[in-house]
Amino acid sequence: MIVDLSYVLSFLITLLTSDIVISGALAFLAGMVSVMAYTRAKNALADRRYRADEAVVEAVVLEYTRRLRDYDRVIAELRAKVDIMEVKAQTIPQAVTTISHYQQASHQPQPHVAPASEPVTVTQHATATAVIVEKENNGTTDYILKLLAERPRTSREVQHAIGRTREHTARLMKKLHDSGLVSRDANAKPFRYNITDAGRERLKEKVAPAAV
Repeated sequence: MIVDLSYVLSFLITLLTSDIVISGALAFLAGMVSVMAYTRAKNALADRRYRADEAVVEAVVLEYTRRLRDYDRVIAELRAKVDIMEVKAQTIPQAVTTISHYQQASHQPQPHVAPASEPVTVTQHATATAVIVEKENNGTTDYILKLLAERPRTSREVQHAIGRTREHTARLMKKLHDSGLVSRDANAKPFRYNITDAGRERLKEKVAPAAV
C-alpha cells in the first residue's frame, strides 16, 4: 500500500497549525483573565485602603471636635469662676473702707453732752449720711438704666460713662442685676448688660413725677 506523502504532510501541518492556534487562543484568554483578575484585586485593595484611611481621618476629626468642645466648656467655667472671684474681691475694699471709717470715728474725740442726747445726734448724722448716699446711688442707677435703654453696654463702657472706679461700677451693676433691673448676657465676652422690663418701669416711674 503506497501512502501519499503529500497527503500525510498536509495532514500533519493542519494538525500542528490547529494546535498552535488553539494554544495561542488559550494563552491569550489566560492572559486576559489574569490581567482582569489582577486589575480587580488591585482596585479592591485600593478601595479598601481608601475606606480605611477615610475612617481614620473621620475618627481623628471627631476626637479633635470632642476635645475642642471640652476646652470650650472648661474655658466657660473658668471665666464664670473668675467673674465670681472678681465680684467677691470687689467687696473687700468696701469692707476695708467701712472698717476704716469706723476706726476713724472711734478715734475722734466725742463731745461732752448729755448721755440721752448723744445717741440721737449719732443716729441723725448716720441717717442724713445714708439719705445722701442713697440719693446719689439712685441718681447713678437711673443714669445707668437710661444708658442701657439706648443699647446694651459692657461694664467698662458703663464705668467710663458714669466716671466711677471699676470696683464701684461692678458693685452697682451687681446690685442692679440682683434687683432684676438689668440682665447680663453671658454668651458675649466681655459680658453685656441689658435693661429689663422692671428697669424700664422704674424709668417710667421716675419720668412721671417729673412730668407732673
